[in-house]
Amino acid sequence: AMATVARDRLARMLRGDAESAFSVELTASRDDLSLEVEGVGPVTFPVRPEQARELLGLGQPARFGRGEETLTDPGVRDTWEIPKHLVRARWDDKALDVLLTTAKDELGLPIAAELTADLHALLVYEPGQFFRAHQDSEKDNAMIGTLVVVLPSSHTGGELVVRHLDEKMAYRGSRTDLSLVAFYADCRHEVAAVRSGYRIALTYNLLLGGDTA
Repeated sequence: AMATVARDRLARMLRGDAESAFSVELTASRDDLSLEVEGVGPVTFPVRPEQARELLGLGQPARFGRGEETLTDPGVRDTWEIPKHLVRARWDDKALDVLLTTAKDELGLPIAAELTADLHALLVYEPGQFFRAHQDSEKDNAMIGTLVVVLPSSHTGGELVVRHLDEKMAYRGSRTDLSLVAFYADCRHEVAAVRSGYRIALTYNLLLGGDTA
């Protein structure tokens, strides 16, 4: 996959249309990630409704940043957040490296820079829950964007909509695979209301290091 990405990118550059994206969607095998949550144990994929409800039991109403403040307002953000210290998300290193390198290329970031993902939260949306359009607060100087990993489950609604200027992209999760969306921190984005089932997602801060010229 890596060689293909590099070749495609080179071809685009030679044609003069190395248009980099503001958001990128990637798919990964559910075997690439193992997830354990203290109080629930190993999370199996696709996540079953019973297990989603157990996770909900550990959740707190998710907060959000507005300027310097951190607020809770279910009219803006209505979802459950499981405290990060209870979450152990272990990726197959090779798989995560490929995903982050691909995301880096698609987003048009410098080839020599290094993109890393720092776990931020585990979120569970039950039917009727949503997150209105907002922009993520940059929690770290190196933070350039956000990575959302939607875990496989049977749910309807809950699309992630990412906007930049007058463009918008809508992403929906998968019943069988890990569905990843990476986007720049200056993008406004929202999660549409979940209609049925549970939308369960890990969010990461994307940090750019190394040679970022």
